[in-house]
Amino acid sequence: MPVLIRGDSKMIVLDRSYSTATLARRFEIIDEIHFNNVDMLVIYDEKIPFIAIAEAQTRTDNRGEKRHHVIATLELSRRKNDDEILDVREFWEDEKAFQIEGVVVNSGMRDYRLATLLYETLVTKKNLTLMSDNEQYTGGRALWKRLAQDSAGLVVFVLDTEKGQFYPYDGTRMRYDGVSIPESAIWSDHPDKTHWPVVLIAQNSERLSALAAR
Repeated sequence: MPVLIRGDSKMIVLDRSYSTATLARRFEIIDEIHFNNVDMLVIYDEKIPFIAIAEAQTRTDNRGEKRHHVIATLELSRRKNDDEILDVREFWEDEKAFQIEGVVVNSGMRDYRLATLLYETLVTKKNLTLMSDNEQYTGGRALWKRLAQDSAGLVVFVLDTEKGQFYPYDGTRMRYDGVSIPESAIWSDHPDKTHWPVVLIAQNSERLSALAAR
C-alpha cells in the first residue's frame, strides 16, 4: 500500500443474502447495530474467515423463502508462514494475523462508514491483526487514516515487508495516528511502485500490550 491508485475503486454490486437457517448454522453474531432506521447484524465466519453486515429483518424472496440481505462484506486471507514478513518474529507469533482481501459495501450505504466498522469489529472484538493490501484506492487510504486517527481500542503501524521492520526501521516501531508518519513514507502514486512492500497493520491495543509483556 502503498501504491495509491487515484479515483474510486470499481466495487462490484453486492447481491448476497442468507436464509435464517444458514445464518444460524454458519455465522457467529458478534454485534447488533441500528442505523438508517434499520436493525443490522454483524456476522462472522471464522473458518473462511469472513465478516459481513446483514439486515436483521428478513425479506421474502420470489420462492417464498425468508432471507437476510447483506449490505457489506469484508474478506480476509491468512499470510503464509514462508512469507517475507516472517522475519518480523513478534508479528508472526500472532496466529490471528490476516490480510485484507476485499471489502464491498452497497452503493446506497457507503456514506455510513461500514467498512471502517468492519475493520474495527475484527480488531477490537475478535482480536485479529489486520494487514492492508499492497494496492489502495483513494478511499482505502482515507479509511486507514480514519482508523489510525479515530478508532478506539486499536493501534496502526507501518511495516516494510522487504526490510522486515516497522517504521522508522531502526528496531523500534512508531504508532501511526494519521499524521505522525509522513505520507511520502507510506504511499507512492501509481505507476510508481516504490512503496509496494509497505503495508499498514492494525492491532488490538490491549492484546498488543499483553503480547509485549510476555
